[in-house]
Amino acid sequence: MLIDKIMRPWSHSLMTSALLVILALSSLPASALQVEQDRQGSDVDGGYDHESVPLAQAVQTDEPLTVDGFLEEEIWFQASPISDFLQTLPFEGEPVSERTEVRIVYDEDAIYIGAQLTDRNPVTTRLARRDAQLGDSDLFVFLIDSYHDHETGYRFWTNPSGVKGDATVSRNGTGRGDTSWDPVWELATSVSDSGWFVEMRIPFSQLRFSPEEQQVWGVQIERNIHRNQENATFPFTPNLERSGVSRFGHLHGIEGIEPGQRLEMLPYIVARGEYRPSEKSAGVGLDNPYRSGADHFGGAGLDLKYRLASNLTLDATVNPDFGQVELDPAVINLTAFETRFSERRAFFVEGAGIFSFSEGGPMGSVGRPPQLAYSRRIGRSPRGRTPSDAVFSQVPNATTILGAAKVTGQVGNGWSLGIMEAVTGTEVGSYTTADGRSQEILVEPAANNFIMRLRRQVEGGATRFGVIGTAVNRDLSGTTLVNRLHSSAYSGGIDFAHESTDRMWLFSGALAGSYVRGDAEQILRTQQASARYYQRPDAGHLEVDPFATSLTGYYAMGYIGKQAGTFTMRNGIAFVSPGFEVNDIGFQSHADRILFDTHYQFNEIDPGRILRSWNVSISPDAVWNFAGNRVFANVNSNLSLEFLNYWRTSMRVQIDPWTDDDRLTRGGPMARSPGSFAGNVNLNSDGRKAVVPRLTYSWRSNDAGDWNRSVQLNLNARLRETFQFSFGPSYTRSYSTAQYMQRIEDPLAVATLGSRYVFGELDRTRFSMATRVNATFSPRLSLQLYVEPFVSVGDYGGLKEFRSPGTFDFQNYGTDVGTVIQDQDGRYNIDPDEAGPAANFRVSDRDFSYRSLLGNAVLRWEWRPGATLFLVWQQRRINSITGHGQDGAERWVGT
Repeated sequence: MLIDKIMRPWSHSLMTSALLVILALSSLPASALQVEQDRQGSDVDGGYDHESVPLAQAVQTDEPLTVDGFLEEEIWFQASPISDFLQTLPFEGEPVSERTEVRIVYDEDAIYIGAQLTDRNPVTTRLARRDAQLGDSDLFVFLIDSYHDHETGYRFWTNPSGVKGDATVSRNGTGRGDTSWDPVWELATSVSDSGWFVEMRIPFSQLRFSPEEQQVWGVQIERNIHRNQENATFPFTPNLERSGVSRFGHLHGIEGIEPGQRLEMLPYIVARGEYRPSEKSAGVGLDNPYRSGADHFGGAGLDLKYRLASNLTLDATVNPDFGQVELDPAVINLTAFETRFSERRAFFVEGAGIFSFSEGGPMGSVGRPPQLAYSRRIGRSPRGRTPSDAVFSQVPNATTILGAAKVTGQVGNGWSLGIMEAVTGTEVGSYTTADGRSQEILVEPAANNFIMRLRRQVEGGATRFGVIGTAVNRDLSGTTLVNRLHSSAYSGGIDFAHESTDRMWLFSGALAGSYVRGDAEQILRTQQASARYYQRPDAGHLEVDPFATSLTGYYAMGYIGKQAGTFTMRNGIAFVSPGFEVNDIGFQSHADRILFDTHYQFNEIDPGRILRSWNVSISPDAVWNFAGNRVFANVNSNLSLEFLNYWRTSMRVQIDPWTDDDRLTRGGPMARSPGSFAGNVNLNSDGRKAVVPRLTYSWRSNDAGDWNRSVQLNLNARLRETFQFSFGPSYTRSYSTAQYMQRIEDPLAVATLGSRYVFGELDRTRFSMATRVNATFSPRLSLQLYVEPFVSVGDYGGLKEFRSPGTFDFQNYGTDVGTVIQDQDGRYNIDPDEAGPAANFRVSDRDFSYRSLLGNAVLRWEWRPGATLFLVWQQRRINSITGHGQDGAERWVGT
């Protein structure tokens, strides 16, 4: 048996050492952990004077309160109402159109919020599952910054039907925030002829706050009246000014409270069945030994949350299961670069903001800057494969996460901390050969993944700076993967951000470095990977080192932006050195890049005779490599309009001039990228209606004759209060004159530096239709269904070879040069120079037809606060056909 252990013991644990330091800090007296400044200094947020913000007062009670949504206890009449709500939409600065009063009460265990929301018209509401977006309903939102750091906060919301929502939010805006945070709290609502009432009970055990005797918290309250598209807030922040946690009002009156419960445990069990037709190999007459047609699996695990201090929390998970997470969408990627999927697993999503690195920086058309911490790497699909002669095989879809833990929170003096460590186990694949023998092969080694982030804010949060560090260590000793994976990978960085006194301007920067180590063959693979292509024959600034056992690089960024007002802008520049590599625990598509990104926008929010608001922007961008070649440039402009009837439209136009292209030949010589013209038009209907369609049309064409046309419809429908339906068909046709196919080494190909680069014309059609159905039977019981059929068909033809470096010129086989003949099996036999001395070669038929049906259904029942039952059904059907022989036969390569 190959590698029967689960994991080799680690000689040390980074998190163990870190936890000792944290526990020592958390045991210090409160005075040692607080910002050393007086009340006046602690409330100065740049030019925004926190001493003059609106105040709210909480009232203490010893009487028990029943959370029923009626606010009948005497204490509610004694508490001072908050009623100074002003509109942000549709009439900025005007008083809220309906009387709104909110009162705040607390006892030794929890804070209570009572809201009386008068309405002279029937309320607009619907049922939905927890954390749902409720843009088509009346809404009440309560936000608090309980630690009062002007940096992070908690958002609680509901509608007249009692739908519960909660999230963490950051300084950059309120928004929906991070909805993976699911605290245990109570909610009740009631509806009457005069409006509706809200009653919330939020235990102190679910919040982080300082250990001071007298608390001062940040607070913001919002009310949305759907029929008017009205949003009113307390306190009020003008639309063109910087909003968010740093602009909250102050909540006084809370004193003498304790964090409450310190330990929460959530054990779980999972039962899983897979039902697929049994398989038999036609060639050798063997049954698939790994599938019976009905296979059943079980598992168990534990999620744990422990409050180390009132402002510091440890989260841990053992053998986590993410079966309720929605499947990734289907894609056909014909590029040399990896597709990035978003993180949806709750353990990694909750509190992920603390691990983000750098503010601002280049974005938009120049692409995403390197991401040092990308949690999708933890538990990823195994990288090893079974041999090509395997008749049947079984390889895990994901690497098992044996355990993971993270510590997040504040440790005093303005410092925020995030530490995460995850251990993944050894994964072994099984396969059967034609003679019936079963064997095992290592497909993923055991690994330890570590991320640490430390950040401090000063001057009331106007200035922030921090450090980040990541580490991956793999147990590759004696394995067959030593030449396919790095044995270790490390990265670290520092960043800062500073806002001007009026919060109008943001200045930021970052500097990071990376170091990967491994076998010489693996480091050679890293040098030649698509992110950098060290082997480019005409890249004088790069050199392949076949004996290197490590690779280092750096990333640097600077940014200046105007983030509020009628005119906004951003200017960012970044340097990604050729050797920078963070893909072991981060995400990075490109190295050897200098990125320059700008964006200038004018905003008009005052309604006129036709328009309610509009904005126009222009964004010139450019990218160079470290040799000084400009490899990308464009000018992007956008116009967005919102009409008085709440319909919206936007139009984007993009012009790309001719530039150099050091990726077209995938490690070959420099080419040119044709100039292009692209754009799209969007039309959105009134979001207040029960049926809301959105139509998008996109186009692109270039000087070489390439073109792309796409149309997409998104339809959201609310059918009755309990049923919501969304439907999103998308259709794309495209044609490329030069799609990369293969490189053939040939010393006689002098013009292209010793290799022939084969391209083909590609005609492609793609169709998908993402469909979601949400049925909500009560605020605690809901059913979600997601289905996405996907079809992608590609037809290659017109094979050709790259003519010469520094051009976008090609020679067509059979007309310009040589001959091409297609075999019965579909492969192309190419003689590049007919009677000349160059050797013939073959290129496989790349025509493809890919069809998939992805779907899952999740029945979610929160049978008591903090306890949830999931019933999950998943469906994944994939048929892939590639190659068409001369006689029209199709070759199936996978199901």
